[in-house]
Amino acid sequence: MRFPGRVLSVGALAALLVALPGGGVASNSNLTKEGTTSSGVGPAIRLPGGMDAAQPALSVVSGARIGAVGSADLTAWSAAGVATIVDEELANGYLFYNSTSGLVMAPLGLPAGATLWQIDVYGWALPPGSAQTWFLYDQEADGGDFTNARNITIASGAGIRTGTMTFSGGLTLANGHNWQIALGSTNSANGFDGVVFQYTLPTLSFVPITPVRVFDSRFSSRLVQGAPRTINVKDAINVNTGAVTTPNAIPVGAKAVSYTVTATNTGIPGFVSVLPGTTTTVTASTINWTASGATIAAGGTVSLGIGAAERQVTLVVGGAGSASTDVIVDITGYYM
Repeated sequence: MRFPGRVLSVGALAALLVALPGGGVASNSNLTKEGTTSSGVGPAIRLPGGMDAAQPALSVVSGARIGAVGSADLTAWSAAGVATIVDEELANGYLFYNSTSGLVMAPLGLPAGATLWQIDVYGWALPPGSAQTWFLYDQEADGGDFTNARNITIASGAGIRTGTMTFSGGLTLANGHNWQIALGSTNSANGFDGVVFQYTLPTLSFVPITPVRVFDSRFSSRLVQGAPRTINVKDAINVNTGAVTTPNAIPVGAKAVSYTVTATNTGIPGFVSVLPGTTTTVTASTINWTASGATIAAGGTVSLGIGAAERQVTLVVGGAGSASTDVIVDITGYYM
């Protein structure tokens, strides 16, 4: 992977994030949030793509995708435990986060096998401005320990603070792991505004299998509108009893699955969406029904969750009223 001399203005980056097919993995499309701590409210700062102050041009890694995360994704963390940061909508569309808790962290949300090439960090500091240390952590599977994969220190100074981590040869994410980007901050004069990261996705191979059943709500409880259900797709179950027959029928490291979803014993007209990991935001329906008492099936492909949500998907029922249905999920193959 070469690092060409071509640069991209921060303003142009905003357009690119929209234009790149699949280029952004952040789930936030309208980051109009303000963060506060007990120490008070800091300055209002724009995210990358809307900053008032002139910013260094962003170098572009040839062939890489671009993603971004911002304040709406952040939580404060400390050795004493998790501290909640208050969110509230702002009419002006500005945002910031600060913390007196030790670290302000955000997951990059990339799948196993993805390769990181560059991270550009954007923070802020109140005058006179102290040095900032940013960390890239490799978090072990199931919310486990953190390993410091890289860190940079940005010199003292007030206003928007920027820095770049580059990874010669790339950093590839292991199965079940996640990357967390963090700003070390023990003083409310420092804040985490957002990061832009450049990455490439792994090349996936499809592995067809003899179809297996992994979920049947008739052995637990039917799905209802307003109550998303996250399920594991890793174990095959008996179609008559629901008992596990083959543990890890979908192996560790699978990044997506092909499936058949069946809605049966339907209530009033509605739909089911099969979504990646623990995602609950519906952007399209997977299967629709127009009458109660129906049985209808459809096939599809969905990416799996990462980290603690590995080999998980979420089922969401929706409709014009209080839709409900039983749902059956069969897996016909997976992508590695």
